[in-house]
Amino acid sequence: MARLDIAYATTKTWLMSLIQDAGEDAWDTPVPATPQWTVREVVAHVTGLASTAAGGAIPTDLNLLEQFRDDEVIAARNALADGQVARRRAHSPVDIVAEWNAVESILLDRMRGDVPGADPLPIGFDAVLVTDICVHGDDVASALGRTPNRTSAASGIAFATYAFGVDYRLRVLGLPALTFRYGGKQRTIGDGPPHASVSADRWELLRVVAGRRSRPQIEALEWTGDSEPYVGLLPAYGERLDDLVEA
Repeated sequence: MARLDIAYATTKTWLMSLIQDAGEDAWDTPVPATPQWTVREVVAHVTGLASTAAGGAIPTDLNLLEQFRDDEVIAARNALADGQVARRRAHSPVDIVAEWNAVESILLDRMRGDVPGADPLPIGFDAVLVTDICVHGDDVASALGRTPNRTSAASGIAFATYAFGVDYRLRVLGLPALTFRYGGKQRTIGDGPPHASVSADRWELLRVVAGRRSRPQIEALEWTGDSEPYVGLLPAYGERLDDLVEA
């Protein structure tokens, strides 16, 4: 498996290069995948998450696996993300990036477990950090008309992280297993024999489980078996109402 710290650092470098190449106006570009945010606010969010994690302030009682059905978890998740953006809304892009750069080495050390005397990150949160920057990086790339990083190590980590969440939802709800098919591979999640499968390239499946596709877009994928029990459970943050079309 790819090293999480390297995948994170590589994705950060790629994202910053992508924005720089797009010019100063890129910072104020709306990001359709997260319609409340511009590119600057997306970077403020990932910077805030990096700073919070580097400082050891991630809430240990925030069980993101339950966000599909627990309104308190949803509210806490949204408050964390929105607060990160709000606290940096008056900051310039230069200042936001400077903050991110300043905490990066500490964050990577924490992801490796190399901070003496510091509590480790919550279990699995190193993968969440990689997943978050990967998905938001692709959001920004699409908003700027650039090609997302479809085959990166971070993309593979992100898909595995979200698939783990779908697996959890299927099991706790007692639904039959589902098979993802992509690139000549398959991943079955849930318990028992699969009752359906869905096929697409891995990046498209990642965008589905990351909440970047609507119900009609998910239903239009190549399905075998009955898709109905699964369509609404695939997106991690609930169903998206608008179609998001990306190159």
